[in-house]
Amino acid sequence: MIGTVLNYVSLRILGEGPPDYGDNYTALGRGRKWVLDHGDATSIPSWGKVFIAALGVYEWEGCNPLPPEFWLFPSFLPYHPGKLKKEAKMWCYCRVTYMPMSYLYGIAFQGPITSLVLSIREEIYAIPYNNIKWSEQRHNCCKEDLYYPHSFIQDLLWDGLHRFSEPLMKKWPFRKLREKGIKRVVDLMRYGAEESRYMCGILTSQWLLNLQPM
Repeated sequence: MIGTVLNYVSLRILGEGPPDYGDNYTALGRGRKWVLDHGDATSIPSWGKVFIAALGVYEWEGCNPLPPEFWLFPSFLPYHPGKLKKEAKMWCYCRVTYMPMSYLYGIAFQGPITSLVLSIREEIYAIPYNNIKWSEQRHNCCKEDLYYPHSFIQDLLWDGLHRFSEPLMKKWPFRKLREKGIKRVVDLMRYGAEESRYMCGILTSQWLLNLQPM
């Protein structure tokens, strides 16, 4: 699902017109049919949800929380995403991707809502965009993309953050904590860019996400 949706959206951005309904022959027509036949774009995995939410064809409410405040916690905590005594707490590929994703999530970044974005919203979902219950899509993942299902404890933690922590972070004084977390993330991303002499690093997707706050 993630590959099909992102390729479909990329082709539309590059200038390919929307396929006609019933078109099962062109690349876009076959791609859209596959997406709709497999649960539509609401079942794209978590990383894909972030990409299309930033574009504006998905809502951040449908993403599991990516709190930037985690980067403020002491590094000795077991769930801190950084390092302690050269021992990484989080696999490097996840860590460098989580960093810009937590920034985008923290500010709920969304690109301009253009006519193209509105058109894509109509093309990749089985029901009207405004009728989708986004909060119910957080754990929704296409079975073809589900390599390792979430445990009950993991879903419980996600739900707790979504229902209790996130509403607080939108109110004073907790909003100040979010702003501080966002600033910390931006400082870390800029530090990493300068130290690597602005080379791509280990993930191209990381740099694509890093460009927005840079």
